[in-house]
Amino acid sequence: MTAERYMSRALELAISADLARDTNPIVGAVIVDDAGNIVGEGFHNGSGSAHAEVVAIAQAGEKAKGATMYCTLEPCNAQGKTGPCAQAIIAAGISKVIIAQRDPNVAMAGGAQTLINAGITVDFDVMTDQARELNASWNFAHENHRPWVIWKTATSLDGFISAADGTSQWITGEPARERVQEIRASVGAIVTGSGTVLADDPLLTVRSLSETDQPLRVIVGDREIPQDAKIFAGPKPAIRIKGDLGEVIKALWQEHGIHKVLVEAGAAMAHSLWTADLVDEVYWFQAPVLMGAGTPAIGSFGVNTLANAPRFPQYQLDRVGLDLLIHFKTR
Repeated sequence: MTAERYMSRALELAISADLARDTNPIVGAVIVDDAGNIVGEGFHNGSGSAHAEVVAIAQAGEKAKGATMYCTLEPCNAQGKTGPCAQAIIAAGISKVIIAQRDPNVAMAGGAQTLINAGITVDFDVMTDQARELNASWNFAHENHRPWVIWKTATSLDGFISAADGTSQWITGEPARERVQEIRASVGAIVTGSGTVLADDPLLTVRSLSETDQPLRVIVGDREIPQDAKIFAGPKPAIRIKGDLGEVIKALWQEHGIHKVLVEAGAAMAHSLWTADLVDEVYWFQAPVLMGAGTPAIGSFGVNTLANAPRFPQYQLDRVGLDLLIHFKTR
């Protein structure tokens, strides 16, 4: 239980930083002396900043010698924007390291073996599930070579995202739109289609964040968009990536390091996502309104009989103002 107590503190430290839009994982570290006293603590504050282990070592100073370190993630073993943490731990004279989760990043993994080779005792798998959940989308991206994809839609009760005449703003109320702001703030990129940009001229920004801390905005599609479109405003204007939607999403991870993506787009892109089995999580807002006709949220994507229809029994249902929000994961 003692190991879990110290690891719990490391997990608590890890969430001190909001790295939802950062390419790096959140990590916490705690150094404990032989008497059971915490002599050093640290957490990672984003790409380019000191890693949690280095911060904890700096705080502990000479007290790190002979002490035990608790890390939520395996110490890195390679030079990135900062030096390898494994070497910093060896140099500090730490005698034992307890690791919650092994590093899935092949380029940085191997720190544990480096520590063992240096004569440091290494234990694994203390509170592993909790540590993995801290970086769920980052782990998913490393293991599946693409980001975790969230699909958000807002429809009438009968499943339409726009009326027969094309009108779509606003189906849901202000409280629902505020909730969307929270969802946007939790991702590294927001993907939309050129058709949506032409139809709605959206900003797709997070009001609570500075202009430089916004998620990357990405437009998919070949249609011409005016340069004065709102989505190109600010110091981080939207970028355009052409090609197959699946390849675009992969590129966001492989070329930009983005591990969680929100898709806010029309029916054509939704159809492509569901057809390609690229939807991992859903936020479906339903307004208390009936349209009778219009543009469906998804359209046909290969389900031709009820027996083949995907079902998602593990869902959360909330009331947001006058609207309903159905939230679930597909895997």
